[in-house]
Amino acid sequence: MGLVDVVGKKWGICVVTLIGHHRQLRFGPIQRSLPRVSPATLSATLRSLEQREIVCKVPISGDGRASAAYTLTESGSELYRSMLPMAKWLRRNHNLEIHSKGRS
Repeated sequence: MGLVDVVGKKWGICVVTLIGHHRQLRFGPIQRSLPRVSPATLSATLRSLEQREIVCKVPISGDGRASAAYTLTESGSELYRSMLPMAKWLRRNHNLEIHSKGRS
């Protein structure tokens, strides 16, 4: 499995970067941070990253209902750290904007 297979899809890098930055995010905040991605595409991206063991779903509680959030696996955290220089370069040179509205 190559790097392109892991994060080469359009939204994979953005999702890994967001989750890595926030450590743990629910689906809603990820969706709001990436307003141009449809819910179906985001679900497919998250599912693909889960299958490749880059992200995992963790149960969370505290609001009276069963819920889950996404977090990076050990492998996903390593990938995130290696992507940071590239993300900084993209922001500097291409005005890449990933919105981070609040934390989950």
